[in-house]
Amino acid sequence: MTLDNPKGGIGYAAEFQSSALPWVTASVAPNISGVNPMRLDFPKVTRFVTFANGDAVTKKLRIGFTRNGMSNGFYYLLDGGQQITLELRVKEVYVAGDSTNAPFSICAGLTNINSRDMPVLSGTLPNGDAGWLGIG
Repeated sequence: MTLDNPKGGIGYAAEFQSSALPWVTASVAPNISGVNPMRLDFPKVTRFVTFANGDAVTKKLRIGFTRNGMSNGFYYLLDGGQQITLELRVKEVYVAGDSTNAPFSICAGLTNINSRDMPVLSGTLPNGDAGWLGIG
């Protein structure tokens, strides 16, 4: 007799209502013109993500959810010295400096949901149909 205990999945509301597990990093995002954006993979699906632009004033940080979106206008632009918290369930994010390298830090709250259980976010599905609009 096997025990196939149920586990929370991407639609399990309780995972997004309870306190999250911390995940933190800081680095310097590469300049978007000339290189690919930096991809950060989370070990679990997020409940929220806080982004902070570590520059005093001048450097802007691009935040996106697909590589394609980062170069096609589907990104959020964070001014120097600012931070934002987004309540999003994602398994990866992309960051890049808007016109120069930009220091940043990220604090994410993780659920217990495995990243592999989160669908791939894409502006275009494998069959060519429109996917998740607004992310590229």
